[in-house]
Amino acid sequence: MSSQQQAKLAFIGCGGFATASLFPNIHLVPQIDLVAVCDIDEAKAQRNARNFGARRVYTDLHEMLDKEELDGVFVIGPAPQQYELIPHVVTRGIPVYTEKPSANTSAEAKELAELAQTNGTWGQVGFMKRFADVYRMAQDIVARPEFGDVHLVKCKFSQGPYPQIWGIDSARRAMLIGQLCHIFDLIRFFGGDVKTVQAMYHEATPTQFAYFANLEFVSGAMGQLDVNGLECRQGFRDIVEILQVVGFEANVVVEDMMHLRYQAPDDFTTVAPRAGRYVHEFKPTWTGIADTKATFGYRGEVEHFAKRCLGLVEGGPDLWDSYKSLQIGEAVYDSSHGARTVTIES
Repeated sequence: MSSQQQAKLAFIGCGGFATASLFPNIHLVPQIDLVAVCDIDEAKAQRNARNFGARRVYTDLHEMLDKEELDGVFVIGPAPQQYELIPHVVTRGIPVYTEKPSANTSAEAKELAELAQTNGTWGQVGFMKRFADVYRMAQDIVARPEFGDVHLVKCKFSQGPYPQIWGIDSARRAMLIGQLCHIFDLIRFFGGDVKTVQAMYHEATPTQFAYFANLEFVSGAMGQLDVNGLECRQGFRDIVEILQVVGFEANVVVEDMMHLRYQAPDDFTTVAPRAGRYVHEFKPTWTGIADTKATFGYRGEVEHFAKRCLGLVEGGPDLWDSYKSLQIGEAVYDSSHGARTVTIES
């Protein structure tokens, strides 16, 4: 465990996502010392070093890893690139932060998790929803004794058409990997590991389709997934996201990563008991969500990585969570295209 107050971190990858969503948090996390950035496109590396305060620039990751003493490294790119580059970091025993998913398949993701473990290190995966304000609020509610055991978790996610990406053979499979891995991790975050999946598929066009799935959690709780690219016209813009967690005589609903409603077992007033149902609601003004990087979890995940590199926190979404998320996506695909129940390997 490092005794320093700042983690010496570096980036491999200075592309669009890293630059827009992760780098802007660096100056806002005091536990970070950004010592270097690396990209095969030197202009991008120079730009991000200048804009975000890295002291040195590299175009060769091996040179950077040889010369710098690092507490952790961000490896950010398309999943196949991450699968290729992560081993160069973890085989040196250095913790890695990578975007979701860590690879295109659960088998490849498992390889990375096992490789990190074998080399005495770990990796964090960018499931930023776990750090989003409303999902943290929901987690706090679900953990209260009054909520009881979780009995049902339902999640709906929809957007517009989804493209074929990362060399994956179809858009219908690509969406389960590239976008919906977030949703599969979210449903695990609240319901625990998934045991079985029964899914159906409906297609309007090769890029506009829907999956519906019933889940059985290891705990015995039930789950439902409604994920589609039919409901909205514009992909990656017109997004609908609704999560409901049902306890015992209690439930919490989160909508669009901004709004939360909680119906507790007990009414919060005795004035008009016949009138129920009484709902606690979080509905922020624009000032409450103006700092979107914090609101939606990007800053929290970057801060968590830095603090874990320093030994100040434990846990968080890791390479094994990426593996399990991809397992769910593969089970949804296999079930819906094979008309059967799929049991997920524990």
